[in-house]
Amino acid sequence: MDSTEPAKTDTPATSVGGTPPQPGRPPTGPRAKVRRRTLLLAALGLTAVTVTFAEIESRAGDDEPRKIVFTVPDGHARSVAFSPDGKTLVAGLSGVRGINSTLRSWNLAKGAATTPWPHQVEDVTKLAFSPDGRTLAVAGTLQVSLWNVAKPTGVALPIPTLDLAFAPNGKTMATGGRDGVARLWDLATGTVTDTLTPEGMTVVNAVAFSANGYILATGGDDRSDSPVRLWDLLDPLGDATLELPHGHGFKPLAFSPVGDLLATGGADGTVRVWETPETDTAVATLTGHTGPVTAVAFSPDGDTLATGSDDRTVRLWDTSSLDVVPVDTLTGQTDKVTSVAFSPDGRTVASGSLDGTVRLWPNR
Repeated sequence: MDSTEPAKTDTPATSVGGTPPQPGRPPTGPRAKVRRRTLLLAALGLTAVTVTFAEIESRAGDDEPRKIVFTVPDGHARSVAFSPDGKTLVAGLSGVRGINSTLRSWNLAKGAATTPWPHQVEDVTKLAFSPDGRTLAVAGTLQVSLWNVAKPTGVALPIPTLDLAFAPNGKTMATGGRDGVARLWDLATGTVTDTLTPEGMTVVNAVAFSANGYILATGGDDRSDSPVRLWDLLDPLGDATLELPHGHGFKPLAFSPVGDLLATGGADGTVRVWETPETDTAVATLTGHTGPVTAVAFSPDGDTLATGSDDRTVRLWDTSSLDVVPVDTLTGQTDKVTSVAFSPDGRTVASGSLDGTVRLWPNR
C-alpha cells in the first residue's frame, strides 16, 4: 500500500513540451454558419485566442442541427467530458504550443467558450468530473490535478497517469499508468489505499468502475495482448480475467451505468461486449471500424454504445438488442477520434479528435 500525500497548490500542473499540432482539413458537407468569439485572457497572463463555434445546417428533413463543432485554438482534443448537470463541456488538450492552458470549456446553453483553467499547462491524457460535479480530475504526463470547479484551485497527486475514473459514490478514484500499476485513491485524504498490479501488464492505460462500484476493470498496453483484468474490490477471490483473442490488443473499456455490460475496444478495430461476471465469451462482437478503437462510452440508460476510432468515425450501437449493425456512423472528423462521451440526458454525443475539434452529435 502506498502512502503518497497530495500537494495543495494553486498551480498543480507543470509545463511539458508538446509537439506542434497537425490540423486536419476542414470537414466536408453543408456550409457552416460560423460565429467567432474572442476570449480575452490577459488578466490570466495568457494570450488572447479565438474560439470558433459552428452550427452545421440540418440534413434534409431534420428538425435540429446535425452537429455542433467547437474548435480549440491550438493542440489536439484528447479527452472530453460533460459536467453532471449537462451545462458545461470540457476538453483536455495535448500538443499545445507554449505555456498555455490545456483545458477548454464551453457553456452549452450559450454555445460560448468560458475562461479556461489558467494553470493547467500539462498535456492531458484523460479528464472526468466527480459524480457531484464539484471536482474535475485531470490526468497528465506528470500528475493528476483535482480542480475545484467553482474556482481555479486544486490538489496535485504526484503520479504520471494515463487514465482515471471516479467510483460511483465519488469517494474513490482509480488511476492507471505506465508503471503497470492501478491505484485506488481515498479522495477525502488524497492518499493511496490500494495498489493493483495486473500480471504481465507493463502499462495500465484504462480503468473503469462497474455500476455498483464493486468491480474495477483494468486494461493494458495496446501493443501487446495483455488481458483485461476484473478486480473484485470486496473479495479478492472473485478476481477474473477476460479471455481476449490473440491480436485483439487493447485500447479502451467502459462499463454500462446500468446492468453488467462491459465494452472493450481493440487495436484490431473490434469492439467486444461482455456480460460480467462471465468472462469466457463476449455476448456481442461489433465490427466495422477500419482502424484501432480508441474510445468507448455507454449512454446513461445503457441502451447505446458510442465507439471512436483511428478511422476518424464515431459509431453508435444498440446495446439493448446487441445488434451487430451500428445504428449510426458519424463522420466529419478529419483525424483520429480520441474520446467520446454522452451528455447526462443521453441526447448528445461528444467526440474529441486530433484534428483540434470537439463535435456534438444528436443521439437518435
